[in-house]
Amino acid sequence: MTIQELQEWVREDWKRNSKVQPSLEAQLLFAIEEFGEVAEAIRKRTMKDDYKVDDDKLGSEFGDLLITIITLANTFDVDLTKEVKGFQAKLAARRN
Repeated sequence: MTIQELQEWVREDWKRNSKVQPSLEAQLLFAIEEFGEVAEAIRKRTMKDDYKVDDDKLGSEFGDLLITIITLANTFDVDLTKEVKGFQAKLAARRN
């Protein structure tokens, strides 16, 4: 699946299955929450003496964070494919 396809899938899924679109503030809080869950999963996986067990949720948490970020981008009609290509071009220019 391409970034564009994923972004469109998220957009259509919100239209079909969500009665209420979260406010911008709620979306930002969800993003922070999901980022924290990624951090927790990384901590559990990497800290051997951690008091919590690694429940192998890291991949799932990254997926949740990605969908949350795409939802925010869709709120502002940001074309993530275009922006990633622009980022790649900036990196290439720096290296030359």
